[in-house]
Amino acid sequence: MQARCLQLQTQEMLKTSRVLQLTISTLALLFTAVSPSRLLAHAGVGIQHLNNVLAGPYRVFVWSDPEPPTVGEYHVTVALTENIEGDATGLAGAPILDAFVTVEIIHAASGVTLTARATHDDALNKLFYEASFEPEKRGDWSVQVRIAPGACAPGERGDGGSQAADCDNVQVVGYADEILPKAFPWRALFGGLLSILLFLGAALLYWKTQPPAAPAENRDNKERDPALEGGRS
Repeated sequence: MQARCLQLQTQEMLKTSRVLQLTISTLALLFTAVSPSRLLAHAGVGIQHLNNVLAGPYRVFVWSDPEPPTVGEYHVTVALTENIEGDATGLAGAPILDAFVTVEIIHAASGVTLTARATHDDALNKLFYEASFEPEKRGDWSVQVRIAPGACAPGERGDGGSQAADCDNVQVVGYADEILPKAFPWRALFGGLLSILLFLGAALLYWKTQPPAAPAENRDNKERDPALEGGRS
């Protein structure tokens, strides 16, 4: 009888464990699905607007994040490679890391213009240049990326840049993007709630799968009944 009870208890524990494992796996997948994509920012990952665009001696790649773009936060990430004739991918040339890159975003309706230098400082992947903005207006924006030799940057070999560099031959590429009103962060809220549920589920699973405490040896054989040890009463 005791063996039968232990078998039923073990089966019930295994069933509960499987249910909890399935629940936690589902929660983990949901958490991954709603996690903010900002984890991928500053690394050349986002929505790609320009891919292998020829601009003088450069091949240009441009991304933006977050997606969708919202008021108050807009990042432009730029990658440059050397222009190699006949290269269909733009990846045959060496990466260009010393260019003077500026990004300008212009609000179509009001003409408000924001300008920032794109550098490697805020990019996780130092092969990329990044510029950050805090646009305050929703709507259509024009984005222009200007690329010049690094010697043309203010402060390089004098405030006016190098006279030897061709600073008048600035390469310009661009695209249009729409910035939306800032929305309530539902995804972040759901991600936080799912994190709590995931933690509680893991704790419950741990508690449910612990083996029951072994009973004492029948209270030390019922405190060694004297009648069984020699008939003393």
